[in-house]
Amino acid sequence: METTEHPDQAARPRRHVGAVLLAVAGVLVASTMVWKASTAAFTATTTNGVNTFSTGTVALSDSDASTSMFTAPPFIAPGDTGEACIRVTYGGSLTSDVRVYTSGLSDLSGLGGYITMTIEEGATSPANAAGTFSCTNFTPAGAALGSGTLASLGATEIDFANSFGTWAPTGSGETKDYRFSWSFSAAAPDNVQDASVSIGFVWEAQSQ
Repeated sequence: METTEHPDQAARPRRHVGAVLLAVAGVLVASTMVWKASTAAFTATTTNGVNTFSTGTVALSDSDASTSMFTAPPFIAPGDTGEACIRVTYGGSLTSDVRVYTSGLSDLSGLGGYITMTIEEGATSPANAAGTFSCTNFTPAGAALGSGTLASLGATEIDFANSFGTWAPTGSGETKDYRFSWSFSAAAPDNVQDASVSIGFVWEAQSQ
């Protein structure tokens, strides 16, 4: 007997296959969309303003306006003594260490070996006016910073690393007074007659 397939029965499998294919296609599309969404990145940034770095300053001035500190007699003799005071003013904006050392020793005759210099830090009260500085009211802050012959000071105290001082100003306008006391040895020999020696003193500030 020949069996006749009903039209609806022939169509059913094909519709089922189509449904399966559509379902698979739907899964593939869905999985593709999920994959793309999971790898996307959301970003945000914030930026501060321009950063500027400005250097501070260190600056020094003195009451003698860089002229000679000593007004020595035209000629000195063994046993003579003297002193001179000077005020140093800090004009910088940074906390700094200030030190004093020698420069430009000139001593062809050896006279510098018989003149002893003692350096002290301190203050005057009342303060002396710039240009009229004297040691009349000088009060040492403590023990002398250092002492030695001009020859030895000029050979050893020659830069910031080899210097005297404890002053550490923190801002512009601070001052420190110094007293320099000298003495000419009473035992100086005759061969230093008609001789001369010269030396300079430098104050240097270095920021901390």
